[in-house]
Amino acid sequence: MAKDPNQPDYIIRKRRSGTWYWAWALVILFLLVAAMIFGYWLNKRQHGMSVTVQERFDELQERLTEAEAGQTHWQQQYQIEHEITQQLKTELDKLHRQKRGLEKEREALQRIFDPDAVDSGLQIASMYWEEAQSNVFQYRLMLIQAKRQSDSLKGNIKISIVGEEAGERKSYDFDALNGTDSQNGKFDFTYVSSHTGSFEVPDGFKPSFIRVVVATAGRNAQSVLQDFTWKPINSSNEVDVTNAKEQT
Repeated sequence: MAKDPNQPDYIIRKRRSGTWYWAWALVILFLLVAAMIFGYWLNKRQHGMSVTVQERFDELQERLTEAEAGQTHWQQQYQIEHEITQQLKTELDKLHRQKRGLEKEREALQRIFDPDAVDSGLQIASMYWEEAQSNVFQYRLMLIQAKRQSDSLKGNIKISIVGEEAGERKSYDFDALNGTDSQNGKFDFTYVSSHTGSFEVPDGFKPSFIRVVVATAGRNAQSVLQDFTWKPINSSNEVDVTNAKEQT
């Protein structure tokens, strides 16, 4: 293609003034400053929200800790009160059994000199017991000679416990129960004889009743057998008799 002879070899463009460049530089600088300010504000706002949320979380955590501490306190208080109540109940049951036993003994003492008493001679007036520690029981046995007390009575006492063990009927004598008696299993009295002691129930043995046999010695020997129903420790164990008989 032929070159136009009228076309100049170079193009002359209009030069922009320095004000135009400064204006754009200021606009860009403004935008950068604005972006920096906006970024700083946004970061500050996010940081403030994080602090608020953290403070709220810490407050809720503190309240939860206080609530748990209060719950623990009331649980401990309830446990203490429950234990105290159980102890008082045990003591009341113990006093109740002792009271019933003393009432039986008082009735027995009245029978000693009762002229209208039907039975006379050797009698088992009362027998009651209570748990002193795990499987160890303390007992109190009273013997009397009712109506006629012309002579003193001498003899022996035999105590045994009848129950179940491993599904079978089982009987333990006093020695096997590690039993103790204040008068070594003997009696010698005219009006009344009181015996105290202890015995231990073997593990796995479920007592049904206590059997007491008292027998006098001599020419006119007599014996008395009496069974006392075994009851749970929270009820009275006094003289609940399942079977009683006297032999002369």
